[in-house]
Amino acid sequence: MDEINQIPFNFDPRIGLIVGVMVGFLVFAVSLDLTWAKLLRVIKKPKAPIIGLIAQFGLLPSIAFLAGLYLTEAPSVALGILLVTCCPGGALSNYLTGVAKGDVATSISMTTVSTLFSIILTPILFTFWASMNPSTFSLLQNISMDPQRVIITLLIMLVLPVTAGMLLRARSPNTAIRIRKAVRLIAGIVFAVIVAIIIASNFNSLALLAQIALLPVLFTFIIAVGLGWGLSKMTGLIPTDRRAVTLEIAFQNVALAIGLGITFFPSIAGIAAVSILWGIVHLTLGTGLALVWSRIKIN
Repeated sequence: MDEINQIPFNFDPRIGLIVGVMVGFLVFAVSLDLTWAKLLRVIKKPKAPIIGLIAQFGLLPSIAFLAGLYLTEAPSVALGILLVTCCPGGALSNYLTGVAKGDVATSISMTTVSTLFSIILTPILFTFWASMNPSTFSLLQNISMDPQRVIITLLIMLVLPVTAGMLLRARSPNTAIRIRKAVRLIAGIVFAVIVAIIIASNFNSLALLAQIALLPVLFTFIIAVGLGWGLSKMTGLIPTDRRAVTLEIAFQNVALAIGLGITFFPSIAGIAAVSILWGIVHLTLGTGLALVWSRIKIN
C-alpha cells in the first residue's frame, strides 16, 4: 500500500473546478503577450525555445522518472513529480526572469511555445513515463480516466485560453495590453488564495508528506536548474537568455499540475499534494535564485 495514501488530505471536488478555471485565466493572460511578430521572432531565432522544449519535454520528465524510481518508494510521489515535469513552463518564470535581469521576451515566448506543445505532449508524456515504472503503472491501472473528460479539461485549461488570448491580441492589441496585467494579477491572487486554503486545511498532512517527498522534489528541481543553465551555456546563449532559459525550464506550470491532479486523481490526493509541495520549493528556492542573480552584474 502506498504510504502517502494513508495521510489524510482534504480536497473538495468543487475546488478542482475553480482551480481549473483559474489556470485557464493564467494561461489566457500569458497568451495575451503572444503576437505574430513574436512568433516570427521565435521562427527566425528559435534556439532558446528549442532548448526549452528539448529540456522541458525531452529530458526533465526522464529525470523525474528516475527520481520516482530510485528516490521514493511511494507511487503517488513518483506520479506527482511526473505530472509536474510533464507540464509546460509557468507564468511565474516570466516574472522572476525580470527580477533576475534576464530576457523577459525570451521567457514569455518560451512559456507560450511550451504551453502550445503541452496540449498534446503533457498527457502523452505523463502516460508514457508512468507506464515505465512498475509501481506507478500499477497505480494507474486502478484509475479510470475518461478520455472525454481529459479532452474537456485540456480545452478549459489550455486550448480555449490560448485561442482566446491570441485572438484578442490580434484583433484588439490595445485592449489586450491594457488588461493583461490585471487578468494575470486577479487570476494569480485568486489561485494563491485557493492554494493557501488547501495548504491551511492540510498543513499537518503536507508536513508529513514533506518527509516522504521533499528529497525527490528537491533533486528534480535542482537538476532542472542545472540542466537549464548547462544547456544554455553549452549552446552559446547570451547571459540574459541563459537566465531566462534556466528559470523557464525549472519553473513548470504548477497551477496546471494541481488542477489536473485534483481533477483526475481525487482519490490519490498525494499527487496534487506533491504538486503543491513542488510549488513551495519553486517559490522559495526559485525566488532566492532570482534575487541572487538580480545582484550579479551581467557582463
